[in-house]
Amino acid sequence: MLYTGLNSLRKGRTLRCVLDTPCPEGTGETFASNVEGEIALVPAGRTIMAQGEVRVTVRLECARCLAFHDTELQITVERECSLEQIDDPEAYSESGDDLPPIPILSGDEIDLSELVRQLVIISLPPRSLCRPDCRGLCPQCGADLNEGPCKCEAEEVDPRLAPLKALLEDR
Repeated sequence: MLYTGLNSLRKGRTLRCVLDTPCPEGTGETFASNVEGEIALVPAGRTIMAQGEVRVTVRLECARCLAFHDTELQITVERECSLEQIDDPEAYSESGDDLPPIPILSGDEIDLSELVRQLVIISLPPRSLCRPDCRGLCPQCGADLNEGPCKCEAEEVDPRLAPLKALLEDR
């Protein structure tokens, strides 16, 4: 995700970057689409504000049945960046800020890959379901209950929970 236009930013002009590229490596996930969208880089004193919106379709594993499904992420970009080299370790030093600016330079070009990688990682859902009514897997045999009931025998109720079961049966 390299862009020219560094001179425009240094002169105080906004640079618009249109994205349609594979997701940067290092997210730990599989993607079913390119990262698409637009990010405007707006000079803001000593830093650059990245503003816009990107979207990407990520392939996630269902937390209940373990089936893979695609989920589209719509990511709003509102992040402070700096005109420092991405591969410079001092660019990532602690500055006391909650979110230090993300360096976006790679040589004499603007590289948005680290910015996009971080945004995708923090936008991933902590728990994803293939559908809201997913029934999951049988705890005894591991059968996918979305495909129908399993052949396990009814499980014995813990005697301490028997009064609760009786309440449900009374309904």
